[in-house]
Amino acid sequence: MKLRKKNNTSEESYWQSFTDIMAGLLLVILLVLMLLLLLLSQMKDQEHSSDEQYATTYTYNDADDYYNDNHSYDHEHDFDNEYSEAGGGGGGEGEDDPGTNDNEGIYVDIGHDKTAVFVTVVDKETGNVIKKDGILFELYADSFTKGGLLALHTYYPKKIEYRQYETTKDGTFYLPEKISQGIYSLHNLTAPTGYGPADDVEFNIDESLDWSEPYMVEVPMEPSKGIIYVNNVDSKTNIGIADTKYAVYADEDVVTLDGTVRYKAGEKVDEFECDKEGRGESKKLYFGNYTVKQEAPSKYYALNSEPLSVKLDYYPEQTKSYTFLCTKTAAKILLTDEYNEQAIEGAVYTVTDKEDEYKTDEKGYITITDLEKNKNYTVTLMSVPDPYSFKESTVKFDVDVNGRIEGEAVNEFSQTAYIVRLNIEVSDLIFKNSVTGNKLKLYDSSDAVVDEWEATGGEHTIEGLKPGLYSLEIDGSKSSSNVIDLKDNGKLQTLSTAIWTLWDTIATAAAALFVVLIIIIAINIFRRIRKKKGNEQQ
Repeated sequence: MKLRKKNNTSEESYWQSFTDIMAGLLLVILLVLMLLLLLLSQMKDQEHSSDEQYATTYTYNDADDYYNDNHSYDHEHDFDNEYSEAGGGGGGEGEDDPGTNDNEGIYVDIGHDKTAVFVTVVDKETGNVIKKDGILFELYADSFTKGGLLALHTYYPKKIEYRQYETTKDGTFYLPEKISQGIYSLHNLTAPTGYGPADDVEFNIDESLDWSEPYMVEVPMEPSKGIIYVNNVDSKTNIGIADTKYAVYADEDVVTLDGTVRYKAGEKVDEFECDKEGRGESKKLYFGNYTVKQEAPSKYYALNSEPLSVKLDYYPEQTKSYTFLCTKTAAKILLTDEYNEQAIEGAVYTVTDKEDEYKTDEKGYITITDLEKNKNYTVTLMSVPDPYSFKESTVKFDVDVNGRIEGEAVNEFSQTAYIVRLNIEVSDLIFKNSVTGNKLKLYDSSDAVVDEWEATGGEHTIEGLKPGLYSLEIDGSKSSSNVIDLKDNGKLQTLSTAIWTLWDTIATAAAALFVVLIIIIAINIFRRIRKKKGNEQQ
C-alpha cells in the first residue's frame, strides 16, 4: 500500500510541472502577438501619414516599378534657364521639410491639397493609346512667378529625384508625387518610331484628386508620314518625261503603334502623275513598306514593268528620290546581204502614217520611234542601192497598250537583199585542181566582155550581172559547154568547167610510160618462163 501511494505522488508532480510550463509559454505568445499588433497599427498610421504628406506613388504598381529605376537624361527646353539647382521645388529639399525651399528656385507645396496626375500618350488621329514604353517627358510649371522645369520625388524607401518621366509598356505613367493647383505643361523629349514629337500639352490643376481617381492628361502624337518622290526620265537622254502615271501599293499591313491598320497588304494607297519635268510625288503615307508601279506610260514610251520597293521609316519626311528609266517604244529593222550578211547602207523605207522616209545607216539599221499605242504598223522597203535587189518588201508589227512590240520596248526585225552573182570555177581535167595562169574572159549574150581575169588557183565571183546568157573564154578559146543561163533568183550560181592543162599531159604521158614499162616487164617474165620450161623438157 505504501508503494502504491508513492507512485501516485510522483505522477501528480509531473503533470503539475508540465501545466506550469505551458501556461508560461501561452503568456509569452500572447505578449508577442500584442506587440506585433501594436507595431502593425503604428506602421499603418505612418503609411497613411506619408501618403497625405508626401503623396508618393509607392502604393501603385504602375508607377512604383518605373520611378524606383530613377531614369534621367539631359534634354534642352525653353524653360531650362529657369530651373533651380536646389531641386526645382517639386517636393522640397528632403524628407524632413518637404514643403520648403531656401533657394531662389520654384516652390511647390506638398500639403494635403494636392492632385495625382496620370498621363496617357494617344494617337492624334484616332485617339487610341500608343502602347510604347520609354517615351520621355519633362514637366514645367507655368503658373509661378518664374516658372520652369520641375523636379519631383519619391520618398520611400529613400528620397529619389526625377526630372524626366517615362511611359510604361502601356503608354502611360503617373507623376511620382501629387502636385499643387496651377497651370503646368508636359514637354515631350522623345517619340517612338512612326510618330513625331508631341507639342507641349498645357493643363490646369484646379481640384484635389487622389491616386485612385487621378487627374487625366492626354498627350496626342501625330503619326509620322513620308512622301515618295519619283523622277521619270528617258533611259538614253536622262531628260524628264511628263504625264507618266504611278501607283503605290502597300506591301504588307501598315499598322501604327496604336494598333490601327492604316492600309491593308496589296491595297492601292495612292496614285500620282509626273509633271512636265518628269517629277512626281505621292501623298503623305504612314511609315511602312510599299511598292511603286508605273501604271500608264507617257506617249511614245513603253511601260516600265519593274516595280520599285520603298521603305518609309524616318522622320519628318521621306526625302530620297527614286528614278524610273523609261524606254521609248521603237522598231529596228536590219537590212543585210543575203549572201554574206554584210550590212546594206542607203536602203529606203516608208512607215504607215509617217511622211518621213527612213534610210539604213552604215550598220544597215533604221530605227522607228514615236509609235502610237494600240496600233498596227507596216514598214515597206522602197529601194536598195545598186546592184542590189530584194524579194520581200514589208515588215508588219503591232504596238500594244503598254507601248510594247511583241512584249519588248525595242524590237528588232531583219530583211535581206541580194545581188545576182556568178561564181566561176576552172579546174584541170584529171586532178580537178583549180588552174593558174590561164586567161579568162566572160561574155554576155551580145558578145560583149563583162569581165576578164587571170586564174589564180581559186574561184572567181562576179557581182551585179543582169540575168541572161553568158559564155566563158579560156585562153582565147570558147566552148559551147562553158555557157550559163543566169537567173534572177537571189542565189549564188556557179559555172564550172574543166580544161586540158600541161599537168594533164604530163600525167597522161607518165601513165602511158608506166603502162608500157609494165608490158615490157611482163613480156620478159613470160619469155623466161617459156625458156625454162623448154630446157626442162630437153
